[in-house]
Amino acid sequence: MMPNYVTAASGNISPWRLVNWHTTPINIGFGILVSGLSSQYTLQVTFDDPTNVYPSSAGPTVFSASAVSAIVTSSMNQAGVITQPIAAWRINNTSTAGVVTATALQAGIG
Repeated sequence: MMPNYVTAASGNISPWRLVNWHTTPINIGFGILVSGLSSQYTLQVTFDDPTNVYPSSAGPTVFSASAVSAIVTSSMNQAGVITQPIAAWRINNTSTAGVVTATALQAGIG
């Protein structure tokens, strides 16, 4: 799969990015870059379909990526991987200044 880029300005949440649900096993690498030391962010994941094609009465329920990987809430650049199946991911930039950019690369079919 081609790299997927997402940017979230201060105080914003990026749109959900779907993962390829047909790839087995799930293996998504992330590189997260902050524009300044004041950028605090969380990589968030969901197991529900955020497009509501397959609606969930609860969803989408949002989890911090730290629940499924070593990627934690941070104000620093970091790289990590998610190997547990997820439906989608997004960046929540909770800072008052700065931009957070995430690059995701999923292994498997293109």
